[in-house]
Amino acid sequence: MKKWLKIALFILLGILLTLGGVIGFGYYNYWGRFTADKEAFPHNVEYIDPNKALYGNDFKACNENRIAQYYNPERASYSKGKNGLRDFIFSNYKNKNYKDSGYLNIRFVINCKGDAGRYMIHENTLDLEPTKLNKDMVEQLFTLTRQLKKWNPVQYKEEKWDAYMYISYRIENGEIREILP
Repeated sequence: MKKWLKIALFILLGILLTLGGVIGFGYYNYWGRFTADKEAFPHNVEYIDPNKALYGNDFKACNENRIAQYYNPERASYSKGKNGLRDFIFSNYKNKNYKDSGYLNIRFVINCKGDAGRYMIHENTLDLEPTKLNKDMVEQLFTLTRQLKKWNPVQYKEEKWDAYMYISYRIENGEIREILP
């Protein structure tokens, strides 16, 4: 008799746990999930508005409704590789006695043809607080970034896609210490 009671309790416990999981999943999907206010936030966080972007007027995406994310496993890349990108920046950047430290983040879109455009600039301290870095230094790095031509677009299932991209320069006392990603 004791053995049957244990079996019945385990079955009852299993049913209760399954029922609780189903109810919890239903509650989460119906009430608990956070939904974005589509009126206040009509676009994803990575979206670059063509009307607010630098050098965005002449740039044409191949498909405005399908631009791959930064974190796509088949991410866009510079045609000469990361070392080619670093070599170009380090050989052309000139520190004109800049003393600024921080991150200069340049976001942009690479279209399916490998062209870059729609640039956005974000400047932060090393603690990631918004700031304004030396205007001449920012302009120099932005110009060098725009000179990087021939990008490899995202390729997914034998098809080339547009993609969001970014380059972050970690700067300490006017010297580039790191280029990300």
